[in-house]
Amino acid sequence: MVNKKEKAYTTFTISRICGVYPTTVANWIDKGSLKAFITPGGHRRVERGELFKFLKKYNVTAPQGLIVRRRRKRKRILVVDDDNNVMKSIVKILENSIEKYEILTARDGFQAGQLVSDFKPEIVVLDIMLPGVDGFSVCAEIKKRSAAIKILAITGFDSPETREKIFAAGTDDYLPKPFGMKVFLEKIRKLGKQ
Repeated sequence: MVNKKEKAYTTFTISRICGVYPTTVANWIDKGSLKAFITPGGHRRVERGELFKFLKKYNVTAPQGLIVRRRRKRKRILVVDDDNNVMKSIVKILENSIEKYEILTARDGFQAGQLVSDFKPEIVVLDIMLPGVDGFSVCAEIKKRSAAIKILAITGFDSPETREKIFAAGTDDYLPKPFGMKVFLEKIRKLGKQ
C-alpha cells in the first residue's frame, strides 16, 4: 500500500506525462516494466518513486510542473557556544556549505536543553566550556534524551583528559579550536550520515 505522504499516479496521468495512451501505460504495468499496485476498486496506481525510476530508465522527460520532486529534508543543527564570534563563524560556515541546514544557536547549556526539546536537532555542535552548566553535562543530558542526536564537541582547551571526559559523556566526535572550515564540514557531513 502507498504511504499517505507518497503521491500515487493514475494510468491516465502517466499517459499525459509520457505522451502515450492510457492503455499503453496499462500494458507497461501488466508486463512489469512499470511497478504498480492495485487499489481495492481494481485501479492501477504507481507510486512517485516508481514513476521516477521508470522515467529515468527510459529517458522520458516529464513536462514542467506535472511532477514536483520532493525536497531533501534539511538536517537541523544546533550550535551551542558562548563566544559570539565563534558562533557566528560556525553558522557562516554551515550557511555557505553545499548542503543546506536548518540552524539554531544557543549561548548556554540551559538554552541548549530547551532547544534540543523544541527544535529536535539531528546534530549539535557543542562547546565544552560553557557558563553555568558545562558542555560535559549538556552532552550527557542530550544523549540521555536521545542517543540518535549526533554531537560534535569543540573546545579551545584541548587535552587528553578533556577528550577522554567528553567521549565518556557521550560525544560522537571532537574538534579542538581553532579548526579549519574543511575539517569542520567533513565532521558535520560524517555525523549527518550516521
